[in-house]
Amino acid sequence: MKKLVFVSMTLFLVQWLNAQNLKKDWEVEGLEAPESVVYHNGTYYISNVSGQPAEKNGKGFITKLDSNGEIVGLKWLEGFNAPKGLGIFDNYLYVADIDRVGLVNLKTGEIEKWYQAEGATFLNDVEISPNGIVYVSDTFGGNAIYKIEEDAIELLVKDEKLDYPNGLKLDGNQLYVATWGVVTNSETFGTEVPGALIALDLKNKSIKSITDSFGNLDGLVRYENGFIVSDWISGAISVIDAEGGVTILEQINPGTADIEYLEEENILLVPQMLDGKLTAFVLN
Repeated sequence: MKKLVFVSMTLFLVQWLNAQNLKKDWEVEGLEAPESVVYHNGTYYISNVSGQPAEKNGKGFITKLDSNGEIVGLKWLEGFNAPKGLGIFDNYLYVADIDRVGLVNLKTGEIEKWYQAEGATFLNDVEISPNGIVYVSDTFGGNAIYKIEEDAIELLVKDEKLDYPNGLKLDGNQLYVATWGVVTNSETFGTEVPGALIALDLKNKSIKSITDSFGNLDGLVRYENGFIVSDWISGAISVIDAEGGVTILEQINPGTADIEYLEEENILLVPQMLDGKLTAFVLN
């Protein structure tokens, strides 16, 4: 009887995993190290690092796609160094760019302002609250999270427990953080102990673990009662359930970066930095 129950549960798990696989819907190639993507009013915006991710070379740019995923401006907006995380609020695009955050007016297509983050070395993901507070992770070297509020940027928290913070997702007073893990090889960004999902309480700045260590994590989005997260080094896309369990959804290529999930369309957008492309997947 126990064997029968075990077999039934195994078959159910296999069927569930197969049902969760990603199916490619459309793809855009010819990008230059795309790191992040956001969707707003029928338009996709993609950050292109276009060089070394911490190099101030002025080569970075933003690509603009139409609602069908067709390029309408490969270098729609230039003037960046190595742009990464993107976030939109009130027709303004916030762009993380090494040690500063650019404020782009989407109506004019111009950079209106730069927020200089003192002490930052690798600004990465951007998350914005419903009332317009902007949170930005500082991954390599900084081990910090910055906040833009009332038109000014400040250090919110700096703590080794942030474990090289990357992807951010806000839920009430909890700021969930997908971490990379402490880098032990500066050439490969390799880690002896990989990152995990943690949560920062914005009221008291306490940090707690949600999962065990399982990957060099990058993008983080909400999905049903849990999350979907990308692993930059391995290329894995994983689901994290409400209890902190981790299941690999799909194995893609290394360089899988800051993902975006469009809930109404059930589309997962995946920038692939090392392959120079953005892929839109339907979650089966």
